[in-house]
Amino acid sequence: MKKIILLLLLITYSFSFAQENYKYIIVPKKFEFFKNENEYNTNFMAKSFFEKEGFKVLYDTDNFPQELANNRCLALSARAVKNSNILVTKITIELIDCYNKVVYISDQGTSREKEFQKAYTEAFRIALSSMSGKLNFKPSGISNEIVIATPIEMKSTPEVAPAVVEEATAVATNSNQLFAIPTSTGYKLVNDKPETIFILKKTTVESVFIAQKDSKSGILVKKNSNWFFEYYLNDSLVSEKVEVKF
Repeated sequence: MKKIILLLLLITYSFSFAQENYKYIIVPKKFEFFKNENEYNTNFMAKSFFEKEGFKVLYDTDNFPQELANNRCLALSARAVKNSNILVTKITIELIDCYNKVVYISDQGTSREKEFQKAYTEAFRIALSSMSGKLNFKPSGISNEIVIATPIEMKSTPEVAPAVVEEATAVATNSNQLFAIPTSTGYKLVNDKPETIFILKKTTVESVFIAQKDSKSGILVKKNSNWFFEYYLNDSLVSEKVEVKF
C-alpha cells in the first residue's frame, strides 16, 4: 500500500515539475495600451531580451511549431502593464502560464523622460533588465501530458538505484550580438540591455552605412557576409568586425 501511495506522489510531483519548465515565450506583436505594432520598438526589445535569456521566442502572430500548437503549456506569455501618470512612465512585465496564472512579475521600470520614445524605451529596458538571470524556467523537452496511474498490487522487489539523468547543457549565446532597429534615416544597433551602440545612416550603396559609435565616426561596410566598422584613429585605418542582426 505504501508503494502505491509513493508511486502516485511521484507521478504528481513529476507533473508539477514539468509544468514549471517552459520552452517558449510568446510576445505580443502589439502591447494592449499601444495603437500600433512594435510601437517604440518595445515588442522587439522584449523578444530580444527573452532570446538572450535562452528561450525560444515567438510573436503571437507567428505560426507556432507543432509541439506548441499541441501543448500551449510549453509556453509563457509576456504581458506589459502600464501604470503611468502625467509625470512618470511606469511599466512592469508579467509572465503568464497556460492557465492564465501570473508566474513572474518584473520590477517596475520608470522614466521621467517627456518624449514618448525615450520614456518607453527606458521604462521597458529597466523592467526587462530586472529579470536578467532570474528566470529559472529551464527550456524543457519534458512532456506535460497527464499520466493517470492505475493502482496495482506491488510485489516486494530489491531496491534499484534511480537512473541519473544528465542535465541538458545550455546553448551558449553570442553576448556581442547587436540588433538593428529601423529609424527614419537608417538604423540604430542595440545590445541586449538594450543600449544603443551604433547610429547608422543610409547611403546610396545598400551594403555601406555612415556609422557613429561614441566619439568615433566612420562607415559600416559588408564584406563577404560580415560587417565591419571602419574609421581612422591617429591617421591609421581601423577595421572592427561587428556582429549584427538586421
